[in-house]
Amino acid sequence: MNSLRILSDGLRISARGLAKHFVGLKKYDGDSENICRQILEDCFDKKLGHFNVSVGHFRQFYCRDFGMICESLISLGYKERVISTLNFAMSIFEKEGKITTHITPSGKSVDFPFHTPESTAYMLHSILLTKDKKLLERYKYFISSKAKQIYENDIDKKTGLLRKDKFFSSMKDHSERVSDCYNNCMLGMLSVDLKKSGIKCELSKFDYSKIIKKYFWNGDYFVDDLSGNNVLSGDANTFPFWTGLIKDKKMFQSSLKWIKKHNLDSPWPLKYTRKGDVQDHYNIADYLVPGYEYDTLWMHLGSCFLKVVSMFDKKQLKIYLKSYEKLVVKHKNFLELYESDGKPFRRLLYYSDEGMSWCAIFLDLKKKYLK
Repeated sequence: MNSLRILSDGLRISARGLAKHFVGLKKYDGDSENICRQILEDCFDKKLGHFNVSVGHFRQFYCRDFGMICESLISLGYKERVISTLNFAMSIFEKEGKITTHITPSGKSVDFPFHTPESTAYMLHSILLTKDKKLLERYKYFISSKAKQIYENDIDKKTGLLRKDKFFSSMKDHSERVSDCYNNCMLGMLSVDLKKSGIKCELSKFDYSKIIKKYFWNGDYFVDDLSGNNVLSGDANTFPFWTGLIKDKKMFQSSLKWIKKHNLDSPWPLKYTRKGDVQDHYNIADYLVPGYEYDTLWMHLGSCFLKVVSMFDKKQLKIYLKSYEKLVVKHKNFLELYESDGKPFRRLLYYSDEGMSWCAIFLDLKKKYLK
């Protein structure tokens, strides 16, 4: 059933990709703030009461994408819509008995391409951000059961790390990584949030701040995964800080130094990796959309990175924010991703998505730091 739902999604996305080669991307009027506000309005499904990822082919709910923007949405005044979105998603997940990576436009829960503990992590974290006790109580038992399954099925009980003998979806869905840093950070965030919510789970016995430092910090930066390749990646050097597991300013400064050294933040933040470090192991989706997760510039990763920079380096943050502002005004939109040279990403069967709800992070930071 999951495979059929993935196939249906793939055909829909390919159809849009082909069409966009002829009709182009939507243009919004106004300055960067007006553009972002219009996008967020278009991303909200008023009929079903939930935020979609985008106004394009990802016009659907994703745990990861919503979890990334949830705090910013609340800060921007969308708390009621955030709660409505969480009720929409959790009611479907509860009905189907699983928390998956996303929900299709037809309302079906799907994991692409694999199950991942990050889905449960993002949902619990988002619920806690609302500070809505009734919302937490309503789904507490269900989340508890999912956390227990994660501990039983996905964790190396000796180390607390994500198992090395299974593949899990992650921020880089096309990649097949070995116990990647990103997903282990998600486990750490889940562990902390389980304690905050009063949910008892053996996952909470692990100290993920120590685990992330021990297994992923090489003295200069956080490595991508535990394959032994020692690769520098954008997500591995964003989410230890984004999740709050690592708060050391010197470690951030070292990570930033290496990000700059290898131009992962050029022409703006942030690339997954440099071209020379592109891995060899990708799933079948990569053959359909080659280069999708190589040295491409991703705006959701970049936005989360900007959030991290705001914690440690306000001066650098303003430089990055101004580059984002120019980008939004230039394209009259907030696009999904770009080639490493700054051109919107496109392939025969794929065209960069548009009207991304990720713009909430940029808008929130802009209002706070670009006055």
